[in-house]
Parts: sequence; C-alpha cells; structure tokens
Amino acid sequence: MQRPEDRPIDFRIFKTVDSVEAAYPAGAEIIGPGTASATMYVVKKGIVAVQIKGVTVEQITEGNIFGEMGIVDPRAHTANIFAVTDVSLSVINREQFLRLVGETPTFSLRIMRILARRIRAMNARLSEADGHVGRPAVVAQLHVVEA
Repeated sequence: MQRPEDRPIDFRIFKTVDSVEAAYPAGAEIIGPGTASATMYVVKKGIVAVQIKGVTVEQITEGNIFGEMGIVDPRAHTANIFAVTDVSLSVINREQFLRLVGETPTFSLRIMRILARRIRAMNARLSEADGHVGRPAVVAQLHVVEA
C-alpha cells in the first residue's frame, strides 16, 4: 500500500490556498541561476529540466515539484530550470506553502522526502564522478544555523 506522502500530488489541495497557474512554452526559462524567490512550483502538465552549469541533473514531470528550496532557504537559485515541453504549473508562495503544511501535514513530509531523495541522487552522482577522476570525494563542512 502506498503511503500518502508517496502518492502523486492531488491538485485540489492548492485550491484551498488560492494558488495561481502559470504556463510556459517549450524552451522557456522558468528560474535562472542567481535569482532568489520564495516560490515553489508544481508541474500540472509537461516536463521541466533542471540544469546546473549546462548539465541536466533532473527532469521533473507531472505531479512533481521544483523551487521548494527557495521557500525553505530563500537564497539565490544555483540551477537553471526550463520547460522541456509546454508546461502548466501551480505557483505556491511561502505564505500559501505554510498554510498547506498546516492544513495537510503529509504535504510537509512529502516535501522533506523529495529533498532527501534529491540529496541522495546528487550524492550518488558526486560519488560516481569522483570514482572516474580518481581522487577522494570533497566533503563540504555543514553549518547548522538556527532559524
């Protein structure tokens, strides 16, 4: 049996927070590196790609999210996100996100699970890349900051 946080996102939950919709044609940039925003996007239709320094690190499909890091940690984005196909998105700002977390607790668990999976995937790619270069992995020092 599928856990609630693993099911595709039910777009009806966004109606309770008056989310807006946005559409982008194939090839359009949605988020550019260096821009900061406290906005999360949910792909309703289409495919978007996440690129870092010109390398596609993930493709995001219908029912999945991107931009969530800008809500959790409002710093400038490091990735370029663009529409691979024509896309339709639900746009969620920080206030709406917090309301969704309060109204639907499994939503926050879903976001944390997505972040954890993305970190694991990036770690795997870095480990693989380090194996090809023949040098030990570089480990960044993590600093915990109280919010």
